[in-house]
Amino acid sequence: MKAEGEIMAILDLFETLETLLRQHEQMIALGERKREALIANDVGVLNEAVNKESRLIKAIAESEGDWRKVVAGFLAEQGLSGNAGSKISDLVRVLPSSEDKTKLQSLADKLLSIIERLKELNGTNMNLTKQAIEFNEFSLNLITSPFDDRDFVYKKPADYGRSQNSLKLFDSKA
Repeated sequence: MKAEGEIMAILDLFETLETLLRQHEQMIALGERKREALIANDVGVLNEAVNKESRLIKAIAESEGDWRKVVAGFLAEQGLSGNAGSKISDLVRVLPSSEDKTKLQSLADKLLSIIERLKELNGTNMNLTKQAIEFNEFSLNLITSPFDDRDFVYKKPADYGRSQNSLKLFDSKA
């Protein structure tokens, strides 16, 4: 039979891992919201999502610290000298019950799956952001570049040097 302290340590492992799962699921929801904001070019929603994401990243860092403490406490209670960076597979091996082993492995697999999805989503958002920046730069270059009706018609290469007094839509020095 398990000692009360051992049961509490195992429950703490599960609870901390479930907290990390929920937080990463929230990161996915925010990532999807950012993707939609990038597509819609909604800077307000994007800014709000980025701010929430920043706060959530801090909370995840705290939860990861809690996870390290819980793992270290559990391993110490088991009489093992493992470190707080132990792998889930190491923890699964020392859990006494096969039910606990299955649950811990299942939670770890879910977290890994969510993290992979989050990486994909962040990659998509990064590409969308790059495309938006490139489009903005292109638009600015169109606005600030010299504008001359004759630029749209073929001319001899020797004639290009003569049209230096082209008009600009905006003075880029202003």
